[in-house]
Amino acid sequence: MRVLAVAGVFLPLSAAQSAVFTHIEGSADHATLESALNKVTAVKDALADANGPFTMVAPTDAAFTAALPELGIAAADAATLLDRADLGEILKYQVLSTTEKVNPLTAGDMTTVQGMTATVTVSSDATPVTKVVGSNSAGVTISSSADVGTSGNEEHAVHVCTDRILLPKPVYQVASEATDLFSTLVAALDTAGLEDVKTGLGLQNGGALHTVFAPTNDAFAAYLAARGIDADALLADSELANIVKYHILAGKVMAADVATGEVDTLYQATLYGAAGKLSLARWQVEFGEGWEHSDG
Repeated sequence: MRVLAVAGVFLPLSAAQSAVFTHIEGSADHATLESALNKVTAVKDALADANGPFTMVAPTDAAFTAALPELGIAAADAATLLDRADLGEILKYQVLSTTEKVNPLTAGDMTTVQGMTATVTVSSDATPVTKVVGSNSAGVTISSSADVGTSGNEEHAVHVCTDRILLPKPVYQVASEATDLFSTLVAALDTAGLEDVKTGLGLQNGGALHTVFAPTNDAFAAYLAARGIDADALLADSELANIVKYHILAGKVMAADVATGEVDTLYQATLYGAAGKLSLARWQVEFGEGWEHSDG
């Protein structure tokens, strides 16, 4: 074995060239974001220059503090944000999936690295106000923007917000906004006895990750017809809570990972992915993906 002496330290590309993280690290207002990225190193490493360019919304410490009530976290327990299982998903939602830096931001829907869409709005005021909207309809207000890069190559854009952090829509919100698809499911979640499930599919769930096999209105209609009952009877059914829980998995399961076999639901073990059992179609929900199925 040969040992060669070198006059320097070799660093992985992601550690050596992450202009976005270097910019955040050098900001006095982004200590929480810096800590979060150091906590979820997979996201931090993904921001390497070689993987870019990136366009990122960078919430300040004040923005993180302001967002705590939306996440059900008391101000005195701010440190618990960094221990949430969904922290990586929240961080990925701050990064827009683009092939080039976007500065200034332009109005329209933009896909994030997390996979869900955020909406950019630009006011028509003499001094335009730019906002990025996720779960909160008020959006986050961009207070300043900067092009960042290395060696004079400013290939990334960082947009600072101070009023709150950008959060993706939770499962329940996605379903409630898609009434043409999921009004029956939402009505079921709104019934007594399912409060804990509804909370679990919201932002104030402690960061728990879920995957939902979400029955569409057509799926429920087929089920009701097969049982010979109407929607009111379903919503009054003592088994409704178990029926809904049977469609929810604890944890994040992506479409590509769905396979034949048993998996635990919030109710009991179930079989998914077997031929003829479920007709699956991709449906974006919070912090991953769920699926709508059409066979009741």
